[in-house]
Amino acid sequence: MTSVPRGWFRLVLLTCFVCSFVTISWFYRAWGGGIGIRALAGQQVRLKTGSTEADEKRLVWPLNLEERECRDTFPLLFSDIDASVARGQFVFPKSVPDYKGLVQGRILNGKLYILTTSPDTLPEILHQRTAVLSQIYRAITTSPSPLPDTHFAFCINDVPKNNSWAFSRPNKETKYNTWLMPSFASWSWPKANLGVIDDVLSRIDHVERDVKWEKKVDKAVWRGTPWFNPIGHPNLRKDLLKATKQKDWADVEALSTVSNATNSINIEDFCRFRYVVYTEGVTYSGRLPYHQACGSVLITAPVTWLTTSGLLLRPIAAEELVRGFEQPVKKHVAIPKRTVLPLAGALPTVEKWQDANAIYVKPDFSDLEDVVRFLRSWPEVARRIAQNQRDTVVGGGYLSLAAETCYWRALIRGWAAAAKVDGHEWSEQVGKRYETWLLEEVSNMRDGTRGRVEKSTGR
Repeated sequence: MTSVPRGWFRLVLLTCFVCSFVTISWFYRAWGGGIGIRALAGQQVRLKTGSTEADEKRLVWPLNLEERECRDTFPLLFSDIDASVARGQFVFPKSVPDYKGLVQGRILNGKLYILTTSPDTLPEILHQRTAVLSQIYRAITTSPSPLPDTHFAFCINDVPKNNSWAFSRPNKETKYNTWLMPSFASWSWPKANLGVIDDVLSRIDHVERDVKWEKKVDKAVWRGTPWFNPIGHPNLRKDLLKATKQKDWADVEALSTVSNATNSINIEDFCRFRYVVYTEGVTYSGRLPYHQACGSVLITAPVTWLTTSGLLLRPIAAEELVRGFEQPVKKHVAIPKRTVLPLAGALPTVEKWQDANAIYVKPDFSDLEDVVRFLRSWPEVARRIAQNQRDTVVGGGYLSLAAETCYWRALIRGWAAAAKVDGHEWSEQVGKRYETWLLEEVSNMRDGTRGRVEKSTGR
């Protein structure tokens, strides 16, 4: 038998190796390359089981969208940030660290540092500020491009602080320089039946899939404590209870106890009703985005406090809605055009019911019964308003983690462009890296000590 020359043998082996490498590389790019590595950069992992169509849609949006992609994907998200930037630059002073709920920090070279935290011991404040810092950290680490260096401050407080980020601000002209930040609940809300907002949205998706409009309870629903009310309407919730007492069209009750109430309703089960009533608390109420995720008609007194999800409200005044229909409604019949003035201290109302995703009633709820009976008589109108809400808020992805990270990065960019830091006042203090601060915060909470950053030795 003729032997194969050694040179040919080596050439055959080399050829096999190259072919194998090319094949593996091709499969990696086609299948794994876009998943494994990008997931580390922030892409959400697709669920394998138990997900709904809405779940799947939310998971399409990665967390590492570029700035232009964010604005194209979520066009309604950035109006408040843009308005804040348009007001011009301002001097950002350092605040006394003991201010209730205050956190001061900085972003430097793509890293998050904590400068000061207030000496609070209330668990709610500790949870919320940790959630906010975790959101900021997630937005920074998933950013596809570097974020600008800046100093910042936010406050976990019902009353916003000047020159800071806050969960809400008055819905009117104010001299305060308050920038809206996303709710802490985007990270997690450690209360019964809540937790991570993605999980809540999944539960709401299942309710919306299983309970179609025709099967929803034809009543207005509300649960809450009667003593948390806005300063401008100190009897808001009591008036709601009074207006709905023993009414067959309402399932409205004050919670029997502050915790473990026997008449409480799981947050997703509000979506089983056709009409969901929202009431503000001392300022805003954290349940608003959950109610906005429902394919139900959101009914509320004119909101006096704005939040990031509240900016998505497109309400129509009840009086204007009812006035438009003297005859039974026909599909696509428009209300005669009429100038609608914004209610005092409230978001501007829309003129056409086809554009509305919520209904404004009077703060004493004296017209609530008329509104519910109207919606019962014209279910096409009710269904359209309800669908507008869910299509915008959920269908548009505005409660997704992708939208949240986009908002945070836009907030950081806008703030950095407007806030002018006095280097002498802030000195060269760097602060504690978030990763270290977080572990120390956990240890401090276990030890019963206050989670407070006094001074930084970092440089």
